Amino acid sequence: MDLMGYVYICPFCRAQRTVIAILGLVMILHPLRHFILLYITSILGFYGTFVASSQHFRGWVSIQQGKFNWHDPWYLEPFMLSFFAICIIIAQVWLIFLSQSENNLHKRKNE
Repeated sequence: MDLMGYVYICPFCRAQRTVIAILGLVMILHPLRHFILLYITSILGFYGTFVASSQHFRGWVSIQQGKFNWHDPWYLEPFMLSFFAICIIIAQVWLIFLSQSENNLHKRKNE
């Protein structure tokens, strides 16, 4: 969607969408849970959360300065989208790491 121009061109949003997409691919590749893949997952999770938090903080600054205005559809407000991105990225990283720990428990039980 980014390449076709269907979504808003914003460096913050692009970084968040890219991280969410890559983490989604990691979630699909369930058997390939090597420690290097988990390391890359944590790096991408921190990066995406940092970018989304920076964008979200800019919204809080505009609220404090009295310059904040809601967009007509409230769900397209960058302030809200960055909050949703934070929630999605953290949930993806948790699910990846929790599924890895569950796999390790099953392996130990079978030994």
